[in-house]
Amino acid sequence: MAHPHLLALHGLDIALPDGRILFHDLHESFHAELVALIGANGSGKSSLGRVIAGLAQPLRGRVERLVAVRHVAQQTGPLQASTLAELAGLAAPLDAQRRLAAGDARIDDFGLIGERWDLEARWQTMLGQAGLSEEMAPAALSGGQRTLLALIGAFCSEAGLLVLDEPGNHLDRERRRFLLDQMQAWRAAGRGLLLVSHDRELLAHADRTLEVHACGLRRYGGGWALVEEQRGAEQAARETRLERARTERRQADNAMRIEAERAVRKSARGARAKAAGGQPKIVLNALPQRAQQTDGARAERHARRRQDLRQEVADAFGALDGALARPSFPRLDLRIPDGQAALVLEELVAAWGPRRPLDWAVQGAARVAIRGPNGCGKSTLLRTIAGGIAPLSGRCRSLAPVLLDQHLAMLDPALSLLDQLRGVATQYDEGRLRQYLALAGLEPDRVLRPSGSLSGGEGMRGALLCAVLREPAPRLLLLDEPTNHLDLPGIEALEAMLASWAGALVVVSHDERFLDALGLTHRLDWTPDKWLTTTV
Repeated sequence: MAHPHLLALHGLDIALPDGRILFHDLHESFHAELVALIGANGSGKSSLGRVIAGLAQPLRGRVERLVAVRHVAQQTGPLQASTLAELAGLAAPLDAQRRLAAGDARIDDFGLIGERWDLEARWQTMLGQAGLSEEMAPAALSGGQRTLLALIGAFCSEAGLLVLDEPGNHLDRERRRFLLDQMQAWRAAGRGLLLVSHDRELLAHADRTLEVHACGLRRYGGGWALVEEQRGAEQAARETRLERARTERRQADNAMRIEAERAVRKSARGARAKAAGGQPKIVLNALPQRAQQTDGARAERHARRRQDLRQEVADAFGALDGALARPSFPRLDLRIPDGQAALVLEELVAAWGPRRPLDWAVQGAARVAIRGPNGCGKSTLLRTIAGGIAPLSGRCRSLAPVLLDQHLAMLDPALSLLDQLRGVATQYDEGRLRQYLALAGLEPDRVLRPSGSLSGGEGMRGALLCAVLREPAPRLLLLDEPTNHLDLPGIEALEAMLASWAGALVVVSHDERFLDALGLTHRLDWTPDKWLTTTV
């Protein structure tokens, strides 16, 4: 009888070296399916993936593996390798198959090949689909190409379950399509795959999604579309709860005020009755004492009620988990008239990329995406616009620009965000700078830490503030792959912040979901011959 699962987790406790507990008493099973694992950076996604693959051990519990597990890390491949097959981890079985084809097989070659009699053909086909060839020098490969080779090695392996940790990082649109095709083929062959990722295009194809939450996992019965829908419904319910709690507090405050006013009027009537006489003296003397007792009991009851109502509002607000605080830029005087030139390229040929001159201009608060495969010259064009690289010919004019690369080179990792803002935004006092940092969704304690210790999303928002608050103020933001290394909360925060940007924007990115969220006005698309310009 076949086992119902490929791998199961039984009561796992997983901790970091510093003792922080990432998961407690974790139970989960994995089948012939594509499972997505999401969560904030540092939440434990990669640690869980390594434990599942047997590359790390849990503090407690056990992992039941009924199939071989192959793991592909974010940083892949040995530093030194003589062939692409070696980088892919396929040198031994490919050499064995080639010896067998040449009639020079060794005794152990059959064991190296296993059931992969079509390995040579699959290897060559996947290399071509990934835009690679065996003639390439391993030392000259980019990080994305090394990732592709590690992925090819995994898809050509005899494993029954793959753990892919952020496989879409550094991959362009065509290579992401290759990755998705291979993932779907792997799933269709009746094998399992755990995808650790923030890439919403890949996450959309998951059979189910696990989200790291409170030392455990929150489970969704589908891919990213279902996760978004369910999150939206949960958020709407939390907002409704908050509004209901606030309404109940207002109504209760009003009711208690009316009750107190009635008591005051009743007390006044009693005082007038005592002054007028007409009742036995013992009754009149007892009225003030009873009124004091009643007033005291009412005040105590009202105080308890107000405390309960305040706590309910606080609990409802806390359940929002900061969702109402969308990061944004400060309101700066950045209005760009619709007819003002934002970017003008006059017969421009950049130092790398298409050789046909580009003659193009955009006006006002334009939002431009530069798209194309890795190595086609997108970043070179962006740096040419920023003034960091001289063009081969032609010229570029633009509004005052500032460039942020994916490595946030403008930040000093040893200095805090607040210190770095003080250095570039000298026109503002510290109170105003702290206000702007809070507006960007950065907690007070975080802005005092060395920026190198912050998450990618925090660093990106801090760098954006350092970019736009400097003097002279830039009017054109240039962003190079800003979502690389950001988790989902970081990407969503960046999207929210850029939505409030009033200046012009040029972005290089492979993340189509991110580009769609920016409200683009124009696109520059690479072709081998020229840049194609499109008005959105």
